Amino acid sequence: MKVLGVIAAIAIFFAVLVSIDTDKSIADPVKAIVERTNVPNSVTAVYLETRLYDTVFEVIVFSITAIGVATLLGSLARAPHENQSVFHSVTVYSGGLAALSITLFLYVVLNGHVSPGGGFVGGVVLATGVVTYGLTSDFKRASSHYDRLRIKQLESASLLVIFALSTLIMLFPGMHSRLLASGTFGSTLSGGLIPILNILVGIKVYAGAWKMSGEFISRRGTL
Repeated sequence: MKVLGVIAAIAIFFAVLVSIDTDKSIADPVKAIVERTNVPNSVTAVYLETRLYDTVFEVIVFSITAIGVATLLGSLARAPHENQSVFHSVTVYSGGLAALSITLFLYVVLNGHVSPGGGFVGGVVLATGVVTYGLTSDFKRASSHYDRLRIKQLESASLLVIFALSTLIMLFPGMHSRLLASGTFGSTLSGGLIPILNILVGIKVYAGAWKMSGEFISRRGTL
């Protein structure tokens, strides 16, 4: 088996080596995507334009995962948080980290089509900051924003709008292509519906990530 594995690896290596386009006769697909979508970040251009259909199902899978975790842990008793250890110096640092994560979230989702970033990354960044604050400072205070800011309703609304905009792009690709072409390449206020989708995906990912993390913390306790 090891010999067959080595032979297969060598065969794949030579197949890739032979397929290299040394004379540049094949058009660069990444360059073609960037030119067509008028979005500098080719990764964002792929997952929110060229392969938007896949992204929609990724959002659905993430939503189902969050619902599954909440349902699975819902049968467990909630852990008391009265004895949570809070250190004032850590509270200051974790509060600053949470504020920084909010700033980075806004930057990453608003500029995800221009520079590295996007909705999935932005949502994880924001969730990490808030979860860290809740674990090391005051979980009750950190979790109170979920109901106060109506994160659950905001998550559901974001999911519906993502589906609506994605359907619009898939049904009328020509219209969105014209909208993309009308923007100034590299500017924040460009990218057609892509920046809006980045923001909505970021909200959806943050809400789901916080819900799952919050359920684990509520059932298992804080540090």
